[in-house]
Amino acid sequence: MSRALVTGGTGFLGSDLSRALAAEGWEVRGTYLGHPASPEGCPVLPATTLQPLDVTQPESVRKAVEEFRPDAIFHFAGQAFVQRSFADPAGTYAVNLLGTLHVLEAMRRHVPRASMVFAGSGTEYGAPRQVPTPEEAPLLPTSPYAASKAAADLLCYQYAQSFETRVLRLRIFGTTGPGKNGDSCNDFASQVAQREREATGGPIRVGDLEKRRDITDVRDAVRAMLAVERKGESGAAYNLGSGEARTVRSVLETLLGLAHRPLEVQAEPARYRPGDEPVHLASIEKLRGLGWAPTIPFDRTLEDILNGWRGRANGGSVSKL
Repeated sequence: MSRALVTGGTGFLGSDLSRALAAEGWEVRGTYLGHPASPEGCPVLPATTLQPLDVTQPESVRKAVEEFRPDAIFHFAGQAFVQRSFADPAGTYAVNLLGTLHVLEAMRRHVPRASMVFAGSGTEYGAPRQVPTPEEAPLLPTSPYAASKAAADLLCYQYAQSFETRVLRLRIFGTTGPGKNGDSCNDFASQVAQREREATGGPIRVGDLEKRRDITDVRDAVRAMLAVERKGESGAAYNLGSGEARTVRSVLETLLGLAHRPLEVQAEPARYRPGDEPVHLASIEKLRGLGWAPTIPFDRTLEDILNGWRGRANGGSVSKL
């Protein structure tokens, strides 16, 4: 049985990936930071062993890799929030860049024949000069978060070239699905679900609705991650996206159309983010070349997200579909 180590294994992408790996017969060990005790903090992951790990501590990373001896490492642990990175650039670099270095070193020294899939970000391109943006485009990050991911991305390339380790670099554009926190799809859906159950609810509060984003259903994204691990070329970068840019307004309008009653919308200045790029759109031809293509209609994605929040509003939890 092949073994997979998923750092950040209880996060949004890491937990879905862990489930998919276990379903394919892998022995999976997922890591997390801290001591999650709630269903949200520590999701149910069948056939996955969970262990705490701080990737900024090289000795802890070394021990985790040496003891488990994985055949593949999916490195998803990181500081994932753009706004937080402006408040704490040093902490963001410590996790995203140095944490990646510690994982690469542990792999090189203890499991040199393993493969590593690095979770980079489409924000590494900044405000790209070419849309759709190919992997060959220059990295022009505009936030400490994006810069830290770009630096770690280049570090992964260097390790693949210098040490002949099998390192694969994902540049992940927007992903969404039931249970995610912080993205517009779940933000709007949570508000719709809450307003539906209120007798006299307030408006849906929104920010800039004209930005265009490439958003992939997490279930399609996980299939892409597995395809890259199986078939990808060591050292290569792969954009992970849907290949279609949608306005934030279209996301809102679809969810309003699914609502059980008419709802008002109100712009809120605090929700606007100065400096956000107007469009993110991935060229996904390299990923398609591995035999992957998105399959889940976006309207279905939004309906699944909304139904998940309806369940939570009624006292349940967000289902992972």
